[in-house]
Amino acid sequence: MHLKIYPDYETLSAHTAKLIISYINQKQDALVCIASGHTPIGVFRQLKNAIEQNNVDLSRCTFLSLDEWLGIDPSDSGSCLSMLQRDCFEPLQIKPEQIQFFNVNADLTKECNRINDLIATRGGLDIMLVGVGTNGHIGMNEPGTSFDSVAHVGELADETKTVGQKYFATKTKLSKGITLGLNHLRQAKLPIIMANGSRKAAILSKALTGNATPQIPVSVVHLIPHAYVMLDQEAASLL
Repeated sequence: MHLKIYPDYETLSAHTAKLIISYINQKQDALVCIASGHTPIGVFRQLKNAIEQNNVDLSRCTFLSLDEWLGIDPSDSGSCLSMLQRDCFEPLQIKPEQIQFFNVNADLTKECNRINDLIATRGGLDIMLVGVGTNGHIGMNEPGTSFDSVAHVGELADETKTVGQKYFATKTKLSKGITLGLNHLRQAKLPIIMANGSRKAAILSKALTGNATPQIPVSVVHLIPHAYVMLDQEAASLL
């Protein structure tokens, strides 16, 4: 893996965006999977600036959302799709026809198959940008998830149910999620794991200084030589 540590969140976001921009400038019709949540917001801002300065063109890319809560209406402000619409797709003027996401109101098995087939027919993801949970999860791949997993429905860990409340205006019952798998990260051309803040330091220390184990999903990076692990100084403070 390529481990990169930056002094602060803004610098981390800028360098993560540079990786994405460089790839898309070489392949303008890239298939890009992105996570929702707070971690990548700085990257989205950097991409917006790059578009305004004519340094990148995202109009031919296809964007695929990483995951979604089950039992939550997609219009809820805390849904993963709503967050991406607000933080990424709208500011970057991504057209609806460029966006693929899990339809949680459809047959979930068929949805997993549809997304797996989409990725397979494109020869795998070009870019996959993910964050890290405080228990080491990636997307909704909780501890114990196979490193060979593809799109699937999974039970949420208690820690995820608790931490996930920050995205919702009122207390919300969370139980399951639908998500891309860890094998998608392994097969992506440009896999990027991004983390910031001291709350991530303990799990990153365990993951990056230990061996690959499904009990710490982010430790899968030991099996991905071409992966980029992008951290700010706080997230890397225990390494």
